[in-house]
Amino acid sequence: MKLHRNQKYFKWGLTAFLVIVAALLFWIVFSNLTGFYDVILDLVSILAPIIYGCVFAYLMNPVMKLTQKLMVRLLSKTKLSETKAEKISFIVGVCIAVIALLALLYALIALIVPNLVSSLEELLQPQRLELYGNKITDWINATFVGTPVEAWFHENLDSLLNLLRDTLMRIDLASFIGSLTSSVYSVVISVFDALIGIIAAVYVLIYKKRLCSQAKKITIAVFNAKHADRAFEIARRTNKIFGGYVIGKIVDALFVGVVTYIAMLIMGMPYAPLIATLIGVTNIIPFFGPFLGGIPAALLLLIESPSDALIFVIFIVVLQMIDGNIIENRILGEQLGISDLWVLVAILLFGGVFGFGGMLLGVPIFAVIYTLIDDAVNTRLKRKRYPTDTEIYYSLESVEKLPVEPLPSYSYVSVDPAYDLQAEPEEEDDYYDDYDE
Repeated sequence: MKLHRNQKYFKWGLTAFLVIVAALLFWIVFSNLTGFYDVILDLVSILAPIIYGCVFAYLMNPVMKLTQKLMVRLLSKTKLSETKAEKISFIVGVCIAVIALLALLYALIALIVPNLVSSLEELLQPQRLELYGNKITDWINATFVGTPVEAWFHENLDSLLNLLRDTLMRIDLASFIGSLTSSVYSVVISVFDALIGIIAAVYVLIYKKRLCSQAKKITIAVFNAKHADRAFEIARRTNKIFGGYVIGKIVDALFVGVVTYIAMLIMGMPYAPLIATLIGVTNIIPFFGPFLGGIPAALLLLIESPSDALIFVIFIVVLQMIDGNIIENRILGEQLGISDLWVLVAILLFGGVFGFGGMLLGVPIFAVIYTLIDDAVNTRLKRKRYPTDTEIYYSLESVEKLPVEPLPSYSYVSVDPAYDLQAEPEEEDDYYDDYDE
């Protein structure tokens, strides 16, 4: 039975309504039943090694592919067959990727963590509180002489310093750090998950082609050809955005952190490991990252030495200008395809819901969603024969004033025959003579 237009739209609306109701019911159940939420958390904790392995494999894949290309070029000059060369290149690529991951983890654990602990121990010594207070007092007295700020400061500083001094004196830093890291079970579980994750990453890299083939096979079996092609295109686009953005931001953050650390060592500034790590980690976050890392670092140096704080602020401003305008563009390129306004919206939205992870991954997720919506809008406009250029719609007052694109015209081109129309026919006798032969 052929549906009328109104009946068809009614069924579409009913389907959309049922989907919304089902989504609301699912959210109510998910948000109110703590048991279900605990089951999800337990499942995530059980699959943590596999999740770590997939993340590690995704980060190791570019290193493996680059190593494979280099090895194929080198082995192509030898007498090895193409099959053996590809197998050797694949094995070497996996080994180099694993070595690179282990070297990065070793650098994070053996180089950064001890320096961070020593910097925190030096910073949180109770004896330094009085020194900090005296420096702040001297700076206030020299800057705000005879002003209400000086009077207010002297009235409230003593009580605040006494409170902080008493609090820090009651804290045994050694026991605090020891209790913070004394949970042997959690440490062992974390290390175990990381080790299993590395092993899982190796298996993911080895069976990468087979896993991709199985995923495509299932997609084609479940969906029709049009939807399957669309799913493949979305997967390629998501991989391009995520791969280029996430890996590019990590490389850029490492560069900024290393440059900050070297510059602080050259200038003789204190807390170089702590501040460089803070600047590097927060630089992963777009838009707000430089402020989240630079302001606390500048305040920390301001307490120690106002001149160092001023030099540091100037250095960070120059570094961020170079990084944002030159280095980051070279590393990331045009990976996102969204404006700074939507980057800000993505950071605020996903960061408010998912925290630091949302601030990091919210931007590429939003970029994927944005491109899908943009494709859907442009497709519907093309069906209506309307232009897809966004700038045209700014000064638009009514739909009637939109320029309608003409229908594609089909022209038929006459093709000359391959034989000569002016040729004289053969004589009949010659034709039969050839046939008799």
